[in-house]
Amino acid sequence: METGGIKICKGVFLIKAEDIIIRKWQENDAAGVRKVLKLSWEKAYASFIPQTDLDLYLDKTYSESLLRNMFNNPYFICYVAEFENTICGWLKLTMDKSESRFYISSIYVLPEFQGLKIGDKLFNIACEEATRNNYKEIYIGVMTQNAKALKWYQNLGFKFIEEKPFIMGRTSVPHLIGSMILNK
Repeated sequence: METGGIKICKGVFLIKAEDIIIRKWQENDAAGVRKVLKLSWEKAYASFIPQTDLDLYLDKTYSESLLRNMFNNPYFICYVAEFENTICGWLKLTMDKSESRFYISSIYVLPEFQGLKIGDKLFNIACEEATRNNYKEIYIGVMTQNAKALKWYQNLGFKFIEEKPFIMGRTSVPHLIGSMILNK
């Protein structure tokens, strides 16, 4: 249940939006980021992507060692949301020089922390980073079956302009690419 920035989990535990800290990620955040990805993907994608494919993609693309390597890549900008030293959200931004595009590659929030506007805060950081890096437009890719995320991005002002397949493990799903002009 949610009331005025306070989320009641299992009727007992209170989380206030102001208790969430958002910071640039650190190399030692890899395990926490993997947990956010795993649990968020299970909630968002399990109805149309088999668990074995979710696990395969997580291990192939976001192992702890690959995440640590990503930390040193200047084309990625990442942030975490944290509550009481536990990572509860992740933002991954990608500067794609070959396409001259700035992508929100990932915004994920643990299911029990959704509804606290963490995604909105991460989105605002993405817009600030795009502007800071001299991009006038920001891009996102969303699986068509992820209706909740698709609606959220549309409400933020994204217009979906193309469709490409996205392969997660052995499963291919339609993936919409959207963009939004940034206001400076």
